[in-house]
Order: sequence, then structure tokens, then C-alpha cells
Amino acid sequence: MLTDLIRETYLHNQQEEALHHVEAVAEIAVALANAYDMDAEKVKTAALLHDISAIRTPQEMYSTARKRGLRIDPAEEKYHALLHQRISKIIAQEDFGITDVQILNAIECHTTLKTNACVFDKIIFIADKISRNPQDVPQYEDLLQSGSEQKLNEACYLFIKHQFDNGLLVFAHQWLTDAYEELRKK
Repeated sequence: MLTDLIRETYLHNQQEEALHHVEAVAEIAVALANAYDMDAEKVKTAALLHDISAIRTPQEMYSTARKRGLRIDPAEEKYHALLHQRISKIIAQEDFGITDVQILNAIECHTTLKTNACVFDKIIFIADKISRNPQDVPQYEDLLQSGSEQKLNEACYLFIKHQFDNGLLVFAHQWLTDAYEELRKK
């Protein structure tokens, strides 16, 4: 079973803390998936794999990105760990056989979001943030009850705005900046 294989991969690589985190994200993401009429099993898979690159060091992630010819954002160049979302996508695809584009795209932008993000992407993004700092995510309960894409957009926007307004970003990734501008206009 895929869930067991994912769990064993985290544990085999001594990433118990990462496992606990992705399980917490999965729980929140499934609740959001149900509220937004999304496929809860797909959302759970994306949530469980979103940080699978924890099995690699930031230097290994950087090396993988370079070898594959990925365009590296200046923020990723300075902080290699920011590549984890993109490397997690590669690992999900190659090591776990994930081919579903929704799952892969959501994994790829779970830290920064991106422009033209769909509801699925936003669910994984905001579930990741809620799991770490629920007090920083406005209207969490509203999100679970409304099923409104506008509420989801607003929550993503307000979370990113909070990061910018409070100097919580040491170096903003371009995807995050672009997503923020796009959400601001909505």
C-alpha cells in the first residue's frame, strides 16, 4: 500500500519528525478536500509526499536540481532547502510512481504556491501552513465550513501577506511573490 511505503521511507531515513508533520498536513488537507469537494485520497497522497525530499540533504537537492537543468530561483540558490518542494515532486514521480498531474503540481508548489494555482494546490499549500502555525492562517474554521474558493484565495493571500508584512521571509522566492500579486488582484 502506498501510504505504508511512504511511511517506511520516512522512517528508514530517520525522518520521524517529517513523518509526523506530513501526517498532520494530510489530516488537515483531507478535511479541506472534503469541504471543497476534492478527491480526499489524492489530496492525502500529495500531503504525505510533499516533504519526501527530507530524505535528502539540501546539498543533494541542489545537486539534483543542477544535474536536471532546473532553473534555480535566486532564493533557492541562496537557500538550497527551498528546492525541497521541487525535489519532492521528482521523488514522488520517480520513486513512488506518481503520475497524477494534480498531485505532482501541488507537491511542487506547496511552500511558495505559484501563479494560476488551482484549488488542489492551494489546499496543500494552506494545510502545510496551518499544520505549522494555525494562528498565522486566518479563517481556518471558515475554510473548513465554506467550501468557497474565494475564502481559500483570501486565506492564502493573508498568510503570504503576513509573511511579507512581518519580515518573516529572509529571501522571497519569485513563485511566492508572483502568487501573492495574483491573489492580491483577486
